[in-house]
Amino acid sequence: MGDPLMFGGDVYAIFVTKHGPPEVLELMDAPMPEPGPGQVRIKVAATTVNFADIQQRRGGYHRAATVPFIPGLELAGTVDKLGPGVQGLEVGQRVGAHTDGGSYAQYGISRAVGVFPLPDSLDWRRRRASHPSGRRR
Repeated sequence: MGDPLMFGGDVYAIFVTKHGPPEVLELMDAPMPEPGPGQVRIKVAATTVNFADIQQRRGGYHRAATVPFIPGLELAGTVDKLGPGVQGLEVGQRVGAHTDGGSYAQYGISRAVGVFPLPDSLDWRRRRASHPSGRRR
């Protein structure tokens, strides 16, 4: 895989190009997502594939997404950028997050309320297997 900038995008992402089986997933260039107020941009180290992602890809989820879209509802990674008004998180911090979609990418966006710190002792694979409530304490 080459540099996505060579192909006109900022990052790589997996898109659902039409509803259906796993073969509808396509690696494509995407613009770098920018966090808005109350949001955090995270460099993705690991993501999950869960039932909701599969159903959404198939087109049978209660919250049907319009294609093309980037699936993925959970991720683990490193805070890359804070949107306006975000407090209690720092650039460079290891975190887990629940997203509104889009974690099948090199960078994802999450509402700050859905981001929680991860200890350095927890590797990315173990984080994928955990599923905390998403509430920061």
